[in-house]
Amino acid sequence: MEELLEASKLLERAKELSKEEKAALNYFLENVSVGEIRALKDLKREIANPAQAIRKLLSLGLLEEGEGCYNLARPIREYVMKKGKPKI
Repeated sequence: MEELLEASKLLERAKELSKEEKAALNYFLENVSVGEIRALKDLKREIANPAQAIRKLLSLGLLEEGEGCYNLARPIREYVMKKGKPKI
C-alpha cells in the first residue's frame, strides 16, 4: 500500500511535464527497463531531445539509472503491476 501512495505522489509530478517528457515517460511505462543506447535510439524517433527528457524524468524520481540502463522508478513499477498503466 505504501508503494502505491509513493507512486501516486511521483505520478502527480508528471502533470508538470512537457509533451516530450510525457512521451518519454509513456515509453518507460511500456518498457520498464531499457538499455541507455536503445532508449535514446527509440525515443529519438518520437522526440527531438531524448537525453534532456530522460534527465528531467531522472531528476523528478520518475526514472532510476542502472548500470547502462534506465528503469521506471520502483514504486511506479509496482503501481503498473497492480493497477495497470496510468494515463499521463
